[in-house]
Amino acid sequence: MKRLLGPVLLVALVLAGCGDAASDTASDPAPSTGTPTDSASTSPPTVDPSSGVEAQTVAILSQTAAGGRVDLNAVPLADEGARHEFAAQFNRPNMENKIARAVASATIPEGFTLMGAVVSIGCDVPPGVTVTQSPDGWVVQPDPVASPLKECFAAVTTVALVAVPA
Repeated sequence: MKRLLGPVLLVALVLAGCGDAASDTASDPAPSTGTPTDSASTSPPTVDPSSGVEAQTVAILSQTAAGGRVDLNAVPLADEGARHEFAAQFNRPNMENKIARAVASATIPEGFTLMGAVVSIGCDVPPGVTVTQSPDGWVVQPDPVASPLKECFAAVTTVALVAVPA
């Protein structure tokens, strides 16, 4: 009986610890600490300080274990073919579905174009993004996470969808 009690107690403690983290995340629909969850959020427009050009964050989407490659250079997502090509890098169809739903519900202002970038893969979901224009195009930089996690069970892929002047 002593041999069984130790492992059972250890498992109970581990599960209790995991439950606390999950319940904190579930109560906060858009965690600013980057607690890994599958989420979608939007944030206010960001301004390129060098030009005063305003870009709008359409959505910040995250998916656990979605894969992909971080590339802060935004790519055009104006049509379904471009969105499908962008989503081909993910190993889960959920991310492509999230992108499609976000695009369908978005209102892109006249004279703007929709672009996307994989801004983060790791334990934390950035609370927002800053969009700037470079000579090579638009760059989407993740905002710093207030309390970064030291470790996680699975990496979370974060995609930012932004509307930029065409």
